[in-house]
Amino acid sequence: MEPLERLILDRLAKAKEVQQTNINLNTIWKECGGAAPSEFAQAWGILDAEELVHGELYIGGESIEGLGKITAKGEEALG
Repeated sequence: MEPLERLILDRLAKAKEVQQTNINLNTIWKECGGAAPSEFAQAWGILDAEELVHGELYIGGESIEGLGKITAKGEEALG
């Protein structure tokens, strides 16, 4: 697993502790510190294909839009 993928999972897991619903992915992207929106979207796609995350992500200009969350499989992958 690439560092950005692990960071996305980590941030989603921490957000889930506070909020059980879908998380604003723009917030998660900002917390990943400097990844280009396209890099974040690519990492999200990989995580989604592996069923580690669930949600819809869109690149809006120079930001990320959408909602998502970590799956139980994603939490296991972090452990």
